[in-house]
Amino acid sequence: MTYVFILSAVLIVLTLAASALYWSVYAGTGENVARLRAVSFFRWTVVIVLGTFNIWIFTRVGGAIKDIWWPAAPPPPPALIDGQLPGRPPPEDPAKPQN
Repeated sequence: MTYVFILSAVLIVLTLAASALYWSVYAGTGENVARLRAVSFFRWTVVIVLGTFNIWIFTRVGGAIKDIWWPAAPPPPPALIDGQLPGRPPPEDPAKPQN
């Protein structure tokens, strides 16, 4: 997914730059063709953004469906070392008096 996001970010920057370039040409000259090209590049930018968002959403939906149909195995039970879990303090000796 990282490559999809990087590619979409590059395409977004390029189409926005082209749109800004044609918009500045339109602002400077007043030619209608430049305005139409600026609008079309901006619309392609919107298509790229919405397409990337849809890919991200449907990837998550597909992963959730996969997890529902084929769930992962549960983690193994913790291994006991000398009768207790690792990282826990040893149990108190009942024969030893408390302070």
